[in-house]
This record gives sequence, C-alpha cells and structure tokens, in this order.
Amino acid sequence: MAVFPLPQLEDNAVLLPSSQTNSTQPQLCDVWRDIQGAHNWNGLLDPMVPNLKAEALRYGNLAQLCYDAFGGKSYSKNYGTCYHSKRDLFNKMGMSESGYQVTKYVYANTNLLNQVFGEKPKDQGVWLGFIAVCTDPNEIRRLGRRDIVIAWRGTQTAEEWIEDLRDILVPTRLSYRCKRTGAAGATVNISTRDLVVSEIERLIQVYEKEMDNLSITFTGHSLGAALATLSAYDIKQMLCTKHNFHQIPVTVFAFASPRVGNLAFAKRVEEIGVKVLRFVNKRDLVPKVPGVCMNENVGCLSKLLHWLPWTYFHVGVELPLHNNSPFIQHTHNLAYFHNLELYLHLLDGYVGSKQPFSWSGRDHALVNKSCDLLREKYEIPPKWWQEQNKGLVKGPDGKWTQPSEKE
Repeated sequence: MAVFPLPQLEDNAVLLPSSQTNSTQPQLCDVWRDIQGAHNWNGLLDPMVPNLKAEALRYGNLAQLCYDAFGGKSYSKNYGTCYHSKRDLFNKMGMSESGYQVTKYVYANTNLLNQVFGEKPKDQGVWLGFIAVCTDPNEIRRLGRRDIVIAWRGTQTAEEWIEDLRDILVPTRLSYRCKRTGAAGATVNISTRDLVVSEIERLIQVYEKEMDNLSITFTGHSLGAALATLSAYDIKQMLCTKHNFHQIPVTVFAFASPRVGNLAFAKRVEEIGVKVLRFVNKRDLVPKVPGVCMNENVGCLSKLLHWLPWTYFHVGVELPLHNNSPFIQHTHNLAYFHNLELYLHLLDGYVGSKQPFSWSGRDHALVNKSCDLLREKYEIPPKWWQEQNKGLVKGPDGKWTQPSEKE
C-alpha cells in the first residue's frame, strides 16, 4: 500500500487544527438563511466564515460527483450515462453519509453532431446530473431545514464543447401552464427544463407543510454552473407564480461559471431573489467569456449597448480564488486552472482576499484526479482517477469483456 507524505508547511501556508477554525462559529441550523445568501453574503466572505466555506465545499463535492459518476468514455456501453442507479449513486461514490436521496436523474439530448464525432445517441439523452432531497433527520437538524439540491455536470462530450461556442444571446421563453400531451400510448418527449420544473414542483408539493424550512440549492461547474444559474432563475420564476411558494430561498453555488445573460437578465435574477455565489479562479479563462469585449467591466458603454446579442453580464456575488497554494506547482497549462478539484482545493485554503493559503484538511491528492498540478514531492501520480479496468469485467471463462449496459 502506498503511503503519501504529509503536507509540509511552506510558502506562507498556514495549517490549523479544526478545533481552532470552528470553535467559535454558530450552529449552521441557526444561520442557514445567511449561508444561503439571504443578505447577499455581506460580511461572510472576507474573511470567509467556516460555515459558508463548509457548505460551499459540500455543494462543490456534489458537482464533482457529476463528473466522477459520468460514463464519458466513448468505447464504453455506458457512454453518456451515469455509472450507478439513483438508489446507489451516493453509496457507490463514497457519499453514503450525505443524508440525501436522489429522486430524479437529469438528461439532455446532444445528438446534433453524432455522425461527425461518432458519439452514441441515447434514447433518453446524455446524463447531466441529478435532483436529490435531504431525507436524513440528523442532517435536516444540522442544516436547519430540508434541502432540495440540483447538481449539474460540466462539459464532457465533444458535442457539448461545440455547443459551448454558441454565444449569441436569445430571449427567454418560459411557460408554466403548457403541458405536453400525446396520443394514447405514444411516447411524449420531455425537455430537460420541463423535467427539472416538474420534479421540483412535485417535491414542493410533497413537503408543502415544511414551506418555512425548505430550500432549493443549485450547484455546478463550468457549463454546469451556467445551467445551474439558468435553471435556478427558471425555478424561481415558477415559484413566484404560485401562492406562498415565492418565499422558498433559491441559491446557486457556481464554480467557474461563464456569463449566461445580459444586463436585463442579471437585473431580473436579482429582482426575483435568486442568490448566486460565483467562485472564480483568477487565472481561469472560462469566467471571462462570453462577452470578452462587452461585459459588466466595460462600464457605461456596455450598459448603453446592453441590447447587443453579444453583451453579457455576470450575475450574483463573485468570490475570487487565488493560486497561492503551496501544494501546487507552476504550470503553463491554462486548462488546469479550470479544474473543479483545483477550485475546491483553493476554496479549502481560502481565508480572505489578503490572507495566505490556510490548508483546512481537504485531501490534496484530489487535485491530481484529472490533471498534473501537485508538486512532485507529494508523490501523487497525475490523472489517477479512472474506472477500474476501464469498465471491463472478467467472466467465468476467464475472458475480459464489456458488461451489459447498466440500468
């Protein structure tokens, strides 16, 4: 069994035992509305309160789970799906103590370029994430409420990378009274948006008596962060049309999100009360697009030209993360700065904008799951995360084959 060396204190890093970092903070159940952004995280970010950091990391882990559980290898029979069933997802991915139960998987069709890239079309679409609800009584008490979470995966397939390049703004067209119907016995397709809205509506009805202590939280990375923002806006619009439902807090913990809308969209997100906390690695290029030339940083000119289809504005509150970790080596690979595990590592060590990196105990080996960023002295191999035997199983006859497609 390999033994990894313990991290060493260097380069202005500070390591504090958990007893020193968490001894004076209030219970999460008493301050959960503030942690969810009720007051736009005023006074909670710089320095960052431990409760908020812990919750942001927890939701970030759910976003990372969407990558780890996704069958993204085109040679696999499970390509485009989740490796595990809804019932087994958290157990199989080492999160059995999460306290959540998955109620719905989220799929989307990305079959425009199948013939070009040789990707396998799925009747139900490609797996993008999941919807889950907190059901464990102890976790509900710790959180102070019942939480519904929607986690979105970022870009993985070739088609999704192509779709990401489409950056011309289009009007939002949302309707909450239109129901899809079909002939008797016919299969009726449902959009990803309709799937999410219908499931959230169902869960709200189930827990209607807990309305005063119910929250809806979206999380995602990259494309997933953009989808989280758009779907949170969509859900909050829906809640505003229903009596007493508008009071349910809707929050987004977005990692490395690109811009997703114009000035009018940003204002509307704020007006209806969607709370968005965006974590941004200062060296990551993705949060700088689209709208490279015309965005919220340009000033009055961008506001005057807000009607242009390529004028974008970020939404919510931004928390910049600095690459000041002593664990990380210098690199010229800009793609690595977009890696979600690096984001979570930097967040784990974040104290304040002018404070040195303070390691809180998150396993530094996770940084190298899909990249090569850790210093060599830690002896963690690069890109070590992979499916065991690349999905092959050994049969009774001693031959290795692809297993039948998982349900």
